[in-house]
Amino acid sequence: MKPTTKKVVLITILALPVLLVFADEYPALRFRGDGQFSGGPVFGYWIRLKAIPFCAGEYTFHFRGMPNEEMSLQLYTDGESGRPALTNLSTRLEAVLSDQKGRVVCAGAGVVPKEGEPCDDCKIPTDKEIEARRQKEWILMSGPNVAAYYHVNCLNARLKPSDLYTLKLRVLAVDPQTPHINLIPTLEGGQLDLP
Repeated sequence: MKPTTKKVVLITILALPVLLVFADEYPALRFRGDGQFSGGPVFGYWIRLKAIPFCAGEYTFHFRGMPNEEMSLQLYTDGESGRPALTNLSTRLEAVLSDQKGRVVCAGAGVVPKEGEPCDDCKIPTDKEIEARRQKEWILMSGPNVAAYYHVNCLNARLKPSDLYTLKLRVLAVDPQTPHINLIPTLEGGQLDLP
């Protein structure tokens, strides 16, 4: 028995609200932009943007339909995860995430992290000095097979599903010792806090 045109239209009209509710719960259905969306409401969301070379340049990405969550920007390294190669460089990174009205959601700028800096009069820095330093540089998190830079100013930024976002990344003053690798800009968030 073949459904009539009336039945198809009726089923479509009835199914549309259900689809819209489902799309609101699962942002992967509404995401549009320069990246790949993965994840879900239980284990969190990841938006991986196009890899960029870790050399001088400016890169711009546009996207919308984000989860209604706090998201953090991380620059994963593709091809290198060792701390020595990724630290003690004078390479400068800048990131600005803004919405369609030009409001800055987050901005982070500074050099990649320094480790083991020599000092003549070494003293334990105060919490205020540590925080001031963290505001001026990117921080490297790394494990056996993964490494990523993040900036404290671009952690837990609240994004809205209806807004259009632009992310501008700049790599400046590249240190000659900077490894020839790619960085993968990634927005992550929405993971459940488990006890």
